[in-house]
This record gives sequence, structure tokens and C-alpha cells, in this order.
Amino acid sequence: MSLKGQYQNGYVTRDLDRAMELAGGSFGLGAFTAFDVEMVANTPTGEKTSHLRVATAWAGAIQVELIQPIGGFVDPYLPFLPTDPADAVPRLHHIAVRRDDPVAMRAEAQAMGLPLAFTSEGAGISCIFLDARRRLGHYFEFVTANPQGWELLGWPEGLVLS
Repeated sequence: MSLKGQYQNGYVTRDLDRAMELAGGSFGLGAFTAFDVEMVANTPTGEKTSHLRVATAWAGAIQVELIQPIGGFVDPYLPFLPTDPADAVPRLHHIAVRRDDPVAMRAEAQAMGLPLAFTSEGAGISCIFLDARRRLGHYFEFVTANPQGWELLGWPEGLVLS
């Protein structure tokens, strides 16, 4: 496993709009882009659909992703949410690393020996979500994409991770 290529910190929240206000400009983030997602997750027990509200913003080479689970397959998100439904403070859920070779990414993910939470593919983007809670306290996401997928993710033009 390598943290090389880390570009994203993902957080979960009970209220996306309030979380965007809380995380906003005081941390050097650009404007958030918010959208609704219906994601097909390929889990070890079969295909499941997640309904999420998501917002992303960039601060240099780091993307902050805020996720509000709405319905469907939300099991990986629930343990990180506060018990108080009025608490909108974002909680760290995962980090993501960029990989440009899908075959090498799958081999690296498998070699980590961590439980698979799910994989997902669509719009030129592929991800592998591993359950790293026993080693890091949160999930670990591998992401690869074609050029259109990286553009959809808002990848800053000219950004190259070392």
C-alpha cells in the first residue's frame, strides 16, 4: 500500500448544506459543487444502489468530498455519522488515492489484504473501496479514470501528484 497519490479526504454528514457552510472558505477551499448521486455499488454480497448527496471542493491538490447518505445501500457510511441527527459536523470517512493504471490498481488493492466494501464504475471513473478501519480508522479508496472522468471529478488542470 502506498499513500502516494492521495488527493481526497472524504467526510460524511447528516446535513450537506450545513456541512458545506462549516467546511467552507475558512479552510482555503474553493466553491463546493453539489450533486445527487445514485451509485451502483458492487459489494461482496451483490449489487446494491446507494442514494447520496455529495459536494466537492478543492484546496490546492486536496479535494474535500462531503457525503450525506440518503437511502439504499448506506451501510459503509452509517458508523461514522454522529448519533445526534442535528449534528452536521463532517466526520472523516475515507481517503482516496489516484491511480492511472487500472490493472495495477486492482492488484495493489488486492495485495493490501483489506476487506472489500464495494467497487463502483461509471462515467469513466472506477473506484475500489476497502475497509481499512482496523488499520487506519477509516475507509481507503482507490480511484482511476479516463480523461473525461478526471474532468468530471474536477481535477485541477495541470495538477500532477508525485
